[in-house]
Amino acid sequence: MLYKQSFLLVGMLLSLFLSSLRLSAQSEETFLRTYQDYQSRFYHYFIYESGDPMTQGSFLPVEYRKYRTDGKTVVYWADGVWWLGHYVAVLALEYERLKITGQDTSTTIRRLYSALMTFKRLDLNAEYCWGDTTADPKPNGFYLRDDVSANMNKEYSAEIISSDYVRCCGKIETKGNAPSQDQAWACYMGLALVNKLVGDTTILRLSRETALALVTVMQHIQDKKETWEIVNPITGSGIQKKEDIQWLRYAHAAIGTYLTGQEMTFGNAQSRFWKNIWKLLQNNFLIDKYGHFNWYGVMSISAVLNEVGGGKKNCYDWLVYSSDRIVKKRPDLQQTLIFPHLPLVNVILHGYDSNQPLPAAAYVSYLSTAPRAGAFRYPQQDTTFNSQPPWHSLSLFCPWQLRSEGEFNMLDYMLLYNAYWLVYKSGLPQYEQFARTNFR
Repeated sequence: MLYKQSFLLVGMLLSLFLSSLRLSAQSEETFLRTYQDYQSRFYHYFIYESGDPMTQGSFLPVEYRKYRTDGKTVVYWADGVWWLGHYVAVLALEYERLKITGQDTSTTIRRLYSALMTFKRLDLNAEYCWGDTTADPKPNGFYLRDDVSANMNKEYSAEIISSDYVRCCGKIETKGNAPSQDQAWACYMGLALVNKLVGDTTILRLSRETALALVTVMQHIQDKKETWEIVNPITGSGIQKKEDIQWLRYAHAAIGTYLTGQEMTFGNAQSRFWKNIWKLLQNNFLIDKYGHFNWYGVMSISAVLNEVGGGKKNCYDWLVYSSDRIVKKRPDLQQTLIFPHLPLVNVILHGYDSNQPLPAAAYVSYLSTAPRAGAFRYPQQDTTFNSQPPWHSLSLFCPWQLRSEGEFNMLDYMLLYNAYWLVYKSGLPQYEQFARTNFR
C-alpha cells in the first residue's frame, strides 16, 4: 500500500513537472511571437529604412505615433540619438540570439551597419543646421539628434512630422537638436553590446568610431585648458555647460576607453578626486526624488562599466538593489523592477559571480503582460486610456514619461526579450545559474 502511494505521488509530481514544462514552452512561444509582431510593426510604422543610410531622415526610430481626433497622424522625435542607441542594443542582442539558434543574421547585420552609419550622417550634416554650407564637411563629433524633415510624410506614413530638425534647424541661436550627455549614455549600452557580441570587423570599426565621437564632443579646449562641456563649433556658444557634465567626467572617460580601446583621459578625469565624485554620485543619485534621466544615466553607465555602488559586492546585485529603492521611492511609476534590462545587460557584458540572481519569473511577469497591439496612452475628456502597467508609459527606459500620448515603438520589449532569452533560455554555460531559476 505504501509503495502504491509513493508511486502515485511520484506520478503526480512528474505530471506537474511536465505540465510546467509545457506551460513554459507555450509562454516562450508567445513571447517570441509578440517580439515578431512588434518587430513587424516597428519596421512598418516606426522607422524609415532607405537603401542608403546616408539618406536624410532614415534609420531613426520614431518615439511615438499619435492619431489625432481630426484624423491626422503625427510622428514625433525629440531624443533621436538616445533612441538610436537603444535600437543598436536591440540589434546587437538580436544578432546573438539568431546566431545561437542557427538563423540567418544578414538582415540584422545590415540594419546594424545602417544604424551606426546614421550616427556618422548626423555628425557630418550637423553644421548645415547652423548655417555652415561647407562643401566637404568632416566628422567632428558634433551631431544632430535627428534630421527628419517636414516633407518626409510619405516615408513615415503621417501627415505631420514633429522633429527636433523641424523645430530647430536654421535657428542659429538654438541649443536644440544638439549633443548632450544623456544622448551619449543611452548609446553606450548599445555600443558595448555590439563590441561584446558582434564579430563583424566593419561593424566593430563603426561602433568604436561612434563611441569616440560621443565622448570627444564633450571634451573642449579653451585657453589651453581642458574642460568637459559641449560647445557649438559654428557659433562658439555653449550647448551644455561644464557644470552639467564635469561630475560624470570620470565615467565618460572610463567608458570611452572601454568602448574604443584607446586611452581617453581628458581634463584630469581619471584622478582620485573625480573618481570619488563618481562614487559619490553612485551612492547618492536617488537623493533627487524626481531624478529621472540622472538615475538612468548613473545606472546604465554603471552597468556598462561594471562599476559597483555602495552596499553590494557586484554590479548586478547593486543594480537590482537600486531598482528596488526606486520602486519604493516612486510607487506612482507602477513597476516592480525599474530599468529591468540593465541587470541583464550587465551580466551579458561582464558575467555574474554571486548567487542571488533574479528568478526568471521576474521577467516573465513583464513579458507576459505586454499588450499584443503595442503600448499606448491616449487622453479622452477627463480620463486617460492606456495599456496596463508597466506598459503604460513611453518606455521602460523612461517610465516617468507619462506626458507622451500616442502609440509607442516597443523597443523596450524587444531589448528586454532578447536579453532575457540570452540569460535565461540560451543554455550558454555562463548563464547556467540563471537558467536554474526557471523552475523556482
